[in-house]
Amino acid sequence: MSQRTIAVIDGNSMIHRAFHALPPSMTAPDGRPTNAVFGFVSMLVKMVQDLAPAGVVVAFDKGRPAFRSEVLAQYKAHRPPTAQELRDQFPMLKDVLTALAVPFVEIEGWEADDLLGALAQQGEAAGMRVLLVTGDRDALQLVTEHVTVVSTQKGITDIKLYTPEAVLERFGVRPDQITDYLGLKGDTSDNIPGVPGIGEKTAAKLIAEYGTLDAVLEHADRIKGRLGENLREHAGSARASRTVATIRCDVPVDIDLREVSWGGFDPSAVARTFSELRFNTLLERVLATAADAPAAVDGESDVPDAVGAAQEWTVFAGQDAVARIGVWGAGGHEAWLGIALDDGTADSLFADRRDLAVGTPELVTLVDATTAEETLSLLLSGARVASVGLKELLGELIPLPAATGPDTALDAVDAERVFDCGVAAYLLESSRSAYSVAALSADYLGEPLPDPSDDRPRAAIEARAIARLAAKLDSLLEKDSSADVFTAIEMPLIPVLARMERAGIGIDTGVLAELSAETAAGIAVLVREIYELAGVEFSIDSPKQLAEILFERLGLPPQKRTKTGFSTDASVLSALAPLHPIAEKIVAYRELAKLKSTYIDALPTLIAEDGRVHTTFNQTVAATGRLSSSGPNLQNIPVRTGFGRRIRAAFVPARAGDVIVTADYSQIELRILAHLSGDQGLTDAFTSGADFHAATASRVFGVPVDEVPSEFRVRAKAVNFGIVYGQSAHGLAESLKITHAEAQTMIDRYYAAYPGVRRFLDETVAAAYREGFAVTMFGRKRRIPELRSSNRNLRSFGERTAMNHPMQGSAADIMKLAMIEVDRCLRDEGFEARMLLQVHDELVFEAPASEVDRLSDAVRRAMSGACVMSVPLLVDIGTGTNWAAAK
Repeated sequence: MSQRTIAVIDGNSMIHRAFHALPPSMTAPDGRPTNAVFGFVSMLVKMVQDLAPAGVVVAFDKGRPAFRSEVLAQYKAHRPPTAQELRDQFPMLKDVLTALAVPFVEIEGWEADDLLGALAQQGEAAGMRVLLVTGDRDALQLVTEHVTVVSTQKGITDIKLYTPEAVLERFGVRPDQITDYLGLKGDTSDNIPGVPGIGEKTAAKLIAEYGTLDAVLEHADRIKGRLGENLREHAGSARASRTVATIRCDVPVDIDLREVSWGGFDPSAVARTFSELRFNTLLERVLATAADAPAAVDGESDVPDAVGAAQEWTVFAGQDAVARIGVWGAGGHEAWLGIALDDGTADSLFADRRDLAVGTPELVTLVDATTAEETLSLLLSGARVASVGLKELLGELIPLPAATGPDTALDAVDAERVFDCGVAAYLLESSRSAYSVAALSADYLGEPLPDPSDDRPRAAIEARAIARLAAKLDSLLEKDSSADVFTAIEMPLIPVLARMERAGIGIDTGVLAELSAETAAGIAVLVREIYELAGVEFSIDSPKQLAEILFERLGLPPQKRTKTGFSTDASVLSALAPLHPIAEKIVAYRELAKLKSTYIDALPTLIAEDGRVHTTFNQTVAATGRLSSSGPNLQNIPVRTGFGRRIRAAFVPARAGDVIVTADYSQIELRILAHLSGDQGLTDAFTSGADFHAATASRVFGVPVDEVPSEFRVRAKAVNFGIVYGQSAHGLAESLKITHAEAQTMIDRYYAAYPGVRRFLDETVAAAYREGFAVTMFGRKRRIPELRSSNRNLRSFGERTAMNHPMQGSAADIMKLAMIEVDRCLRDEGFEARMLLQVHDELVFEAPASEVDRLSDAVRRAMSGACVMSVPLLVDIGTGTNWAAAK
């Protein structure tokens, strides 16, 4: 019989290492930090996978032994208090260990090292192999032929095994000499002094020569020079240091290692606990280790099958499915019906089609692709339909409209009877990284999706999970007071966005071809100039080579360091620009190269068969609530540069005789600030009819509004928008190229001119600290876990986020409400015009020239009326033969 292996983990050592190795931005949905627990579990899984212990135990400190402090008063006295973010995670870790059925032990007045010693001694006496997992070198004294230290000194997953031979090779002393070695060398991490002037090499040499610390001290008179003097003078310190560094193995630990096993946990309990912490990426790794766990001493461990496998549910197709769909479509089922379409790659029950699955938690139908469209139409007419990625599903199953005329095929979508689980989760956690069915099931249901099979294809599995998710998320939205945003804004927006995506926009490839040639020539000129300034040719796109040119060859001062060397990012180049002309040239080169690759050369390759480019609008990407776009991303085309405007000139109507119409909110976020703050001066600045930025400059700089110099207006504009984004004096100084003192003075004057703004922002930040989130006018929440951090920079970021969200998030809500109303107006009033794009605060349409005046009036009315505020919402309308000309 092979020797049984038990791993004993120093919990304090491992959680501290994890805490400092992973970013503090990792949080649970309720804002609690989770980086240390996540890192701990990652190390635990890695250790189990690599070393395959039969059982695991975790030991924690609980105070310090009195005998150590009595011998050495300064023992660990220099250590700062444990960060609150780490203290908060110890109870969470213990909950995780309980779910994993991993016993943990802590005894008042003892440290984890001593518990490791006691457990190592117990395990060895029982004939076991014991692995001591710790980053503390003190534990090396416990190493024997049957006790191995697993060091976690590097990273959170790198480990090194210390056997007796490895200890001797690394430190030059045997494990039984480690305490003597530490008595000489000391240990700065524990404030153990040792003997001054003795480091690792000298300590090892002395112990190797004399055998023990006592022998070294007995022969101190024979040791010449300063070393001998220090040994004689600090002999008491050396003995005290050895005593304090010695691990006690006589701690009365009440745990029997023969009964400890790994893998005996309840997967459902683990899934629930991991779900609360959003550890879905770790869940499958943990469950996989249970499947491979060694047998317990008294037989095989009882590891349940995959989560949810025991729950019975039925999949059916054919006439039974048709009948069931008929009942559901007629409104005979008031619960949410989950709908999923497979990815077209999995085997299915039918020969040549994609499964459309519709179902409840108990029953799932499989619909042939030939009737999928009709099935969906039937369901949309009466059932409550839920999905993940509902907009994409509708786009795939509902036929495209004719080449001309509005797209009315989506009119059957009733916003009150559809539910997108991804969008619901986004409202609850706008900073999530994944909104797939699998991720949501793991997080909100506490269950990973089971593997598909012949009788239960992936679409059926997902449809069932979606039905359950919709019920769960529907309830959570109500509890979170986010249901109104979901039902009044996000769900009605889905068919609007689907219509826009299906419409697309025309592209003039001739314009882009000219731009491509121009940018290629401009890039070539810049490359030559950069080479001349550098005095050598190199790869400008290589950060490593560029750093060598800037900081070694040209001798410019480095600004900041990254993991791979000195940074050459935009902020660094901006700082270097006044020092050398090469920095400005590199910035210009990067801008042109990015425009050429991202838009000028890429857009023609994205033109579909209908001659249009079809971007995808994303509801679950930007944490602010704003829409983003992808494939291509049309949000980032620069509008302040000549090339950026010329790229917009390539966006044209795809129908002959049509024109482009744009509608742009004017200073919407500042108007929202005036409304929310209630500041009379700011409100007057908008309602007076004067130029708003000039009015601010007049108040800030104390000059009549009609005599404001252009420079003052520029500065006032920067302050206006900077305040909205929570900009600091440092940021304002950088953007305006002025001193920090000047920037601070401007901000102080701004708040003096608009005291209501200062009061509103302070109250907003205070509320965010209390509640853990900021909220828009319409109830859209943004959770801000950074406000819990002890890191000043992270808290400052959180405060800026809290200041900004009520304005930026409310602007996003207003734009979405406006889009819903504009879309309704276009359909109800019989317009041929179509809404094509939404970019920042702007909507883009194509329309027959004959409809422009009527369309302009309708759009202005819908957008300005999307929200009633104390200051008017102004909308600027433009028309032209292309997007740029319409601005």
